[in-house]
Amino acid sequence: MPLLPNEVKTEHIASGAVTTPKIGELQVTSSKLQDGSVKTEKLATGAVTGSKLADNAVTGSKIRDGTVRSEKLAAGAVTTAKLGEAQVTGSRIQDRAVTSEKIANGAVTTPKIAAQAVNSEKLAVNSVITEKIVNGAVTLEKLSFVPGGAVRPLVPPVATGEIVDGAVTSPKLGYKAVSVTIPALALSGDSGPDPELVGGQILGSYPSAGNSPVQLRQIILGPLGSVSVSIWAGSAEANTFDVVVLKSL
Repeated sequence: MPLLPNEVKTEHIASGAVTTPKIGELQVTSSKLQDGSVKTEKLATGAVTGSKLADNAVTGSKIRDGTVRSEKLAAGAVTTAKLGEAQVTGSRIQDRAVTSEKIANGAVTTPKIAAQAVNSEKLAVNSVITEKIVNGAVTLEKLSFVPGGAVRPLVPPVATGEIVDGAVTSPKLGYKAVSVTIPALALSGDSGPDPELVGGQILGSYPSAGNSPVQLRQIILGPLGSVSVSIWAGSAEANTFDVVVLKSL
């Protein structure tokens, strides 16, 4: 006798009677599944797609070592916070990839730079200031000049023909002319201390125009760089002498 609609209830179905062929397509909904009943072996290969994963569901422990390859990373995804300490080795840095803008102030300390890594090409223009040069490091061989437009080192020394007329001024020779005035009726005068002349040498002297006809007695360069000039007899007029002093090198 035929069955009426909805006449077959749970109690009328024998255990195990509902086999896979008896279940229509898409008939097993979430509410029909018991919690925890869908185990690994129940999932078909490739069944868990991205849309099946809840946000933040894939934790570190769920990712197999070595499975996150370069092509899986979005551009800009690896930020500083994602890098472990000392994880970026030299082989990970592309040649010429580290520009000035990529380096934080004070980030590249001496231990971070490989020996001989900073060559001339790596130095910015005007970056080597006096404080960066070790005392005694600049030898004559390191210096060059341009005589007639051709660069050459200072060894051998500069020849006469390589010096432009009028180029050698007093400051270039390392000497200084000091004026010393002897007051009227006095026998000596002093220029006062001058640090530039300490340890120098008297080269000579000459009287200023208009001096009285006095006889020079002595010129002394003091320990503080002062120049003293004395005469044998005083004059009714003040007298000035220009003294040339070779500065100490």
